[in-house]
Amino acid sequence: MRLLGEGYFESRGSNGKRRGLRTAQSAQSAHAPTVRFAEVRAVVAQRCVMCHNEQLASKNMQLHTPALIAKNAQQVYQQAVVLKAMPLNNATQITDAERALIQRWFETGAPAD
Repeated sequence: MRLLGEGYFESRGSNGKRRGLRTAQSAQSAHAPTVRFAEVRAVVAQRCVMCHNEQLASKNMQLHTPALIAKNAQQVYQQAVVLKAMPLNNATQITDAERALIQRWFETGAPAD
């Protein structure tokens, strides 16, 4: 298990997939609605892909395919939700609601259904 940010840990399930675990501090999101991967993919496409794609790959990060989003779920969560460092200077105007969507997706194991 690894600390991700205040009240959040990462663990791997028995199937080897990453999943975010909440502590009591983050239990408030436990009753949030289920997030579909298509919703997360739309946010990433609108807010992240212009800098994190096959041609540009800022900080060596690519997010232009569903597989790459799933593979980099922890980094997306850490940078966009915990640290709020991305998008840089919030250049793409990601909203708090979109950050919360990414948070709920990550906390439920970052499913790429």
